[in-house]
Amino acid sequence: MSKVYKVDPKALLKVLLHSFKYPSASVNGVLFGSAQTATGTTSQADSSDRLASGSQIHIVEAVPLCHSFLSLAPSLEVAFIQAELAAKQQGLEVVGYYHVNQRLNDLELGPVARRLADRIYQSNSDSCVLLVDNNRLRQFLRGLECHIFELFTKDGGRGWSKQNASSSSQLECLSTGLAAKAVQLHKEGRHRQLQDFDDHLECLERDWLNVKLNA
Repeated sequence: MSKVYKVDPKALLKVLLHSFKYPSASVNGVLFGSAQTATGTTSQADSSDRLASGSQIHIVEAVPLCHSFLSLAPSLEVAFIQAELAAKQQGLEVVGYYHVNQRLNDLELGPVARRLADRIYQSNSDSCVLLVDNNRLRQFLRGLECHIFELFTKDGGRGWSKQNASSSSQLECLSTGLAAKAVQLHKEGRHRQLQDFDDHLECLERDWLNVKLNA
């Protein structure tokens, strides 16, 4: 069953800004979007069903969750519930999870990340994981356009596996000019304006949905 995960630049930039703000920590978040088939966008009532062959999942938003204690179950469960409600209010659903490892040479989707991705998979079996390739990120920040996001999908009991050019699931990033834009936002200090759910728990006035940052 083939799927294409199409990610808007705004969502990709949000993931990068989260990583820029906490360069010495692992960070994670969820991805909002909708499923599209030949007949159009699926409704929320259809979200629990497996999608037809050749479907596309359109990811339009990244919502940052944590930068510390990623395995802390109680706060993360609250974050997931709040994220699901926020997605529904926007006519979307949680379609994936993103993760940035702490160590530059760590290119694996570790046990904690897999467990958190499983939490989303329980509600949406077409969900995906985006993992940032830290090795390529340094080249990317020098303005070199390169592939820095790895796609993982889950096939039943076989667990999460990284997809490649020959896989049935493909990642489509509208990334032209993304490196230059990311560097520009970093120079402007926009990453310091981003708030994740951890920040929100420290001060409830902080907007972890980053509405102003989207403007």
